[in-house]
Amino acid sequence: MALQRRLRERQLEFARTPHLVNGGRIMHVLEPEEAGWDLVRTLVAEDKIVGFPVVMAEPTIDQINQHLGPNWQISVFEVFLGKADRVLAACDAVVEAYPLPVGWHLSMHDYPNEQLITEVQTLNAETGVGPYPAYYMRSEAVPVLTACLHDDGGKLVATASVADRYPSGGRLSGHVFAGMVSVSADRRRMGLGKLIKANALLASQKCFGWQYATEQIEPENTASRAMILACGLDRAQDLASIVADID
Repeated sequence: MALQRRLRERQLEFARTPHLVNGGRIMHVLEPEEAGWDLVRTLVAEDKIVGFPVVMAEPTIDQINQHLGPNWQISVFEVFLGKADRVLAACDAVVEAYPLPVGWHLSMHDYPNEQLITEVQTLNAETGVGPYPAYYMRSEAVPVLTACLHDDGGKLVATASVADRYPSGGRLSGHVFAGMVSVSADRRRMGLGKLIKANALLASQKCFGWQYATEQIEPENTASRAMILACGLDRAQDLASIVADID
């Protein structure tokens, strides 16, 4: 909670630089040399965790060791990228292949109400996905579109989101982060992960006009890899997203 509060309090600082990003759950550093390692060290000393999205892994790890110190623990995530035309075509195919069951309802939200935020956060937590804070889901930090799928009984069974979090003029300008996919345990093996992600990508492209969609997963997450590939994103073999944290 303290970390989330600090991220929210830094909104003016994030707005002044295209090199630092509010990722919802942690701060992301796009270009540490441009932001200044002194500033990065000050901020991460408070947070104890920081992300470096869509980077060359080895040089970035070397920089972390040099500027933050060798005691920081490094986690490496696979990066998937997709250009808009390819992603949209793939997502159209997914939507056609997985029609909604009768009575189910799909909706998109850039400013969800409190009840829906609680539903999404609860489903995220139940499926091991760290939820975005409420203000972030309400697009108060960066534009965020949340896709929700309710069954015929009104239960939220799947959710995903797309965050237009990379500032114009920054290294990842034109990219969005598409993630936060959660499917209720009793509704798995129905293709709902692919379906909710595809719909979120299609709707968000109309809203944000993004050029590239990005996603990141742990290397052993084979189920998510299949879902991401089905939506037209490909593994970027030379890129990774790095998270560094310290006790």
